[in-house]
Amino acid sequence: MKNKSLFTLFTGLSVLYAVSCSKENISNAKAQSSSEEQLSNAVAVSICDQFAYADTIFYPEELPDDYVVHPLNVLSGKYGAFPDELDINPRTGNIDITESETGLRYLVWFVPTGSTDTCKKFITVSGINYMDSIYTLKNNASFAVPVYNATPSAAISCTGICEFDDGPDDDDGDGAGDEPRPGQEVIPQGIAMDKSTGAINLKQSIANGALGVNPASGTFKDFMLNYRISDGSSRALNKIAFRIYYYKSQSQIPARLKRDLAAKQAQILLNQAGNTPQNVVYTINNTLVNKNGKGEVKCRPPYIIVVQN
Repeated sequence: MKNKSLFTLFTGLSVLYAVSCSKENISNAKAQSSSEEQLSNAVAVSICDQFAYADTIFYPEELPDDYVVHPLNVLSGKYGAFPDELDINPRTGNIDITESETGLRYLVWFVPTGSTDTCKKFITVSGINYMDSIYTLKNNASFAVPVYNATPSAAISCTGICEFDDGPDDDDGDGAGDEPRPGQEVIPQGIAMDKSTGAINLKQSIANGALGVNPASGTFKDFMLNYRISDGSSRALNKIAFRIYYYKSQSQIPARLKRDLAAKQAQILLNQAGNTPQNVVYTINNTLVNKNGKGEVKCRPPYIIVVQN
């Protein structure tokens, strides 16, 4: 009987010891996991601190070759940008400003090799953009006003001379090599534009026949606007394509076009209070950044939808 009691006591102590050891092992495993996670986060933060470019805004330049900017530090991993109108090398992070769409703010991202953490920064390629919008002409002149450097409140820098709708006229005195091709000017095509501000009078443009005489609902046309701004670009030639649609009433605008308009609007990142890289909703798929799924419409050219009533 005594031996049985001793056996029971010994067994109980063994179970308690085993449970204690098990809890201690779980606790140690959790501590190790937490420590490894903290270390991983610390390493990611350190790498993200090294992910940088010389500036946050880059201006077009007139150079013999393309204007390419490089990351300040050589890092191993994958690079990308949203929206995808930024020409960025997915392996090196080099950005070709010449081949990128201007007037847009981009989310540039970097995923270090061996990590799933994402480093993010905003970069703006200087220029203007027209917002994707629906304009109603009834009792309204309806002006499409350009947004400068993705900042709605920013005035266009025209401390010198700004020229919108530049033609092949060598007005900067350095030869015809940097001039737009003949026939691209939009004012002769009927676009009522203020050459000093880039603002478009849409009601007058339709009256001028920019989309033809008495255009039918659904008529649209693409235009190429060449311009020069006296900012950090030193009046280097810049350009933006835009598309004007015409409908007699809002009810005639196709549902597909309205969906495309909403998708395009969602891709425009503006420089406003509270907008941070962390606030941009996106997913990374290999070297691509998609915000609204595959096959989404591009953010360029902007859609200017003109409705009569």
